[in-house]
Amino acid sequence: MNLLKPSVILIFSITSSNLAISQHLKLTTSSDSAIYYYYEGWRQVMDVGNYTASEVAYRKMMSFDKGFLVGLSLLGRITGDLNERQEIERTLENRKGELNGDERLLLDNYIALVKLTNLRETDPEGAKVQLEKAFASGEENLNVIVHRYPDEIYYKAEYIEVLHRNYGSQRALDSLYNLATPQQQNEPFLLGYAANMEAEAGNFENALDKAALLSKQIRNRKSPKPHIVYSDIYFKMGKFDKAKKYVQSALKLDPGNIDAQRLEKKISDQLIK
Repeated sequence: MNLLKPSVILIFSITSSNLAISQHLKLTTSSDSAIYYYYEGWRQVMDVGNYTASEVAYRKMMSFDKGFLVGLSLLGRITGDLNERQEIERTLENRKGELNGDERLLLDNYIALVKLTNLRETDPEGAKVQLEKAFASGEENLNVIVHRYPDEIYYKAEYIEVLHRNYGSQRALDSLYNLATPQQQNEPFLLGYAANMEAEAGNFENALDKAALLSKQIRNRKSPKPHIVYSDIYFKMGKFDKAKKYVQSALKLDPGNIDAQRLEKKISDQLIK
């Protein structure tokens, strides 16, 4: 059963700049509905900053195709249930041989991240080793994908995140401005992430300008995204009280937002010093 009627499919393809549905990397599922919710999950977590809505979308996705392995890996990345994540990790490891080519590169990357999340709860020392492995392989695999599929903005965004972690803000910014088209640079996630990296590099005026542009673009006031971006910038500026107000606003909109939860802890640690 497919949820997308012809008129909806047409509208969805027209708005592809926001939903990144230009699916040049073919994914193994025959369900249009599974693909719809796959990208809706990405949109919610990356552009809107709503982890709770993203998890709902991924679970809906799996209801249409329980064998959609790349989709299952994203559910594994976002669920907070350790037992479920461990079961997903086992399933993916057992079935990853069903995929090949670039889709397998993507799946291997996400399996490594699911494993990392599981180890953080069960084996903190093992997680440290897995962290290095995951980001090394992630850089290698995503480098291939972003150059072969330049319209796949969410994979490109994750690649920038990996470069940021591996090499720091300046190299990641350089790659973002070289790899992303001007239109992509103004998409919510990349715009917000660039703002945070500019702040990390000490370019606070540029960071705040990008945050202001992001706020104007996101008309939905229920989006935690701008609040998290502003909070991170003010945290990096040392304005911890202001940062706290913004992150609390984000958490009111989505208590399950992992980025906001981590940021709130960092802010609280600074305020109690």
